[in-house]
Amino acid sequence: MGFISAIVALLRAVPSLERLFLKVADGVREANAKARYNAKLSVIDSAMRFDGVRDNPGTEWSAGVDRSPVLPEGETMLTRVEGLDEGGS
Repeated sequence: MGFISAIVALLRAVPSLERLFLKVADGVREANAKARYNAKLSVIDSAMRFDGVRDNPGTEWSAGVDRSPVLPEGETMLTRVEGLDEGGS
């Protein structure tokens, strides 16, 4: 245990070493996360192939599908709450 605390003390004493160590640790963490993500994607792909969904090179995802519809230029959308008097409270 004393060896680890000596390394930690050295890293804290020299900030550039500490930054380098943290950068390496972040890189390793990011590589592990990417590997898990790619493994999950391959499981999804194989499940889709098993269910009969085939890869079609002409098919692409569209980001516009998830967006709210755009009003044509010049049109205004008014909202109102039913049941309230227009005169106030």
